Amino acid sequence: MEYLAFDLNTAYQEIKERAEAAPVTAKAAWDEMVIDYINEKLEVGELDKDENTEGMIEDLKNMWPEYEKNLNIR
Repeated sequence: MEYLAFDLNTAYQEIKERAEAAPVTAKAAWDEMVIDYINEKLEVGELDKDENTEGMIEDLKNMWPEYEKNLNIR
């Protein structure tokens, strides 16, 4: 089975849309949403358990400041 290439920017946009709909206004909630997102991708087979999902999670968690900047617009 061939897995889709993981794209950090696409993942961020998908998580951002979910976070805005929730709405997520705290880092802890963002982190939880990131973990849920990666786990979901693993469950449906879009990511392989042998991939560096911990690194993906860390990179996405570190994008909180980018998301948080948009919270001030509201």
